[in-house]
Amino acid sequence: MTDITNILAGYINTHDPFLLFFGSFYFVLGVSCFFARNAWKEFAALFVDNDALSLIMGVLILPISLSIIAFYWNWETLGSTILMVTGILALIKALTLLMRPSIFQNFVRKEFVRKWLWLDGVSGITLGLAMLLL
Repeated sequence: MTDITNILAGYINTHDPFLLFFGSFYFVLGVSCFFARNAWKEFAALFVDNDALSLIMGVLILPISLSIIAFYWNWETLGSTILMVTGILALIKALTLLMRPSIFQNFVRKEFVRKWLWLDGVSGITLGLAMLLL
């Protein structure tokens, strides 16, 4: 078991705490979309029923995106570029959720968004591995 751990540790970006944290974060969320599929479907359905949930999500996403942009402005490697683009997109999402929550809610109301929720899992795993390995 320690041999596998040592091999994996050689490939993971352990020198960059932001990439290690957010790569692990997105990877775990992506895997969670497959193991807790019904809970994620229920969570997506809450956006359709509760207008205030969009505001809460905006309040939670805003400081995370701002911390990426303010404390990590780094475009040197592919992994850091992926994190910066993710941070900027998260800022746009947070501002949309806070200022125009109806845009996000209309998008989630469409049935195909909830039907293709597994794609969020794949993208989370891909983003996480990209940040961890690149």
